[in-house]
Amino acid sequence: MTANDVIERQAADWLARKDGDRWTPEQQQALDDWLAASTLHRVAYLRLDSAWKRADRLRALQAAERPQATPRAPAALLARPWARRALGGLALALMAWVLAGDFNLGKPDTERYATAVGKREAVALADGSRLTLNTATRVRTAVTAQERRVWLDQGEAFFDVAHDASRPFVVIVGTQRVTVLGTKFSLRRDGERLQVAVLEGRVKVQSDGAQATVLTREDAAVADARNLLVTKKTPQQLQASLSWLQGKLIFDQISLAEAAQQFNRYSHRQLVIADPAAAQIRIGGSFDAGNVEAFARLLHVGFGLEVQQQGDEIRISSPAS
Repeated sequence: MTANDVIERQAADWLARKDGDRWTPEQQQALDDWLAASTLHRVAYLRLDSAWKRADRLRALQAAERPQATPRAPAALLARPWARRALGGLALALMAWVLAGDFNLGKPDTERYATAVGKREAVALADGSRLTLNTATRVRTAVTAQERRVWLDQGEAFFDVAHDASRPFVVIVGTQRVTVLGTKFSLRRDGERLQVAVLEGRVKVQSDGAQATVLTREDAAVADARNLLVTKKTPQQLQASLSWLQGKLIFDQISLAEAAQQFNRYSHRQLVIADPAAAQIRIGGSFDAGNVEAFARLLHVGFGLEVQQQGDEIRISSPAS
């Protein structure tokens, strides 16, 4: 059963309960809360309620047209042409309200999620997909009966996408689109540059006016508006690039300058490498992403580097000769 099927069933349950003899203010408040929770709830309820009332009107009109029946006042009223025209106009007005107002089917509810510097957040979508947002990340999501869309406005996210062949899952990153073909993958946005790493399945990456490229398991890519470079990663390299999911940073002999850039994404206290000789030192190991002070202490103990804290900066420099 899909998420939309569940919503339809819930809407039908609410209508059936409201049609009963006992409808309390507490039940009305519960219904109002359910309707306010999502536009999809309101649309499903309005559609079923309209169909329910339309069926009642049809039965009333049929009864009014039978010669042997003595119509009740509402049925007799509905039998008059002007009344039917008025009801038709009301139905059209209601439809226009649905399409243009809060019930806009072409513009589904867009949910927004964001993380602060150094924080992570897990997000569950209505279709069963899950997103994990890394530090300083902003996304928007919209899930409808026809499609699933996510806008990565800033930062990095890991996607575990629920398979649904009938509804494409598309991530929009600036001018680039990533269409999911059933997969687990990560995306990182730096301005208009996009980094992709595929853990499972396949994704299709396409920029405006450029030819689409399909990435498969253990593929990684760096793309901008005009170029896309694809490389193959070992399982160890791929897991290292996703170590942030556990709050870790894993470095494999990268320069201290690169390591500082990584750490600076996770803290307001910034590492500053003061001289070229220190910047070129190679670093390897696993580190706590949120503990830049501990990393600085290791640099002092392991490499003899000078460490000075100045406000929100930790300055790293080669030892004085």
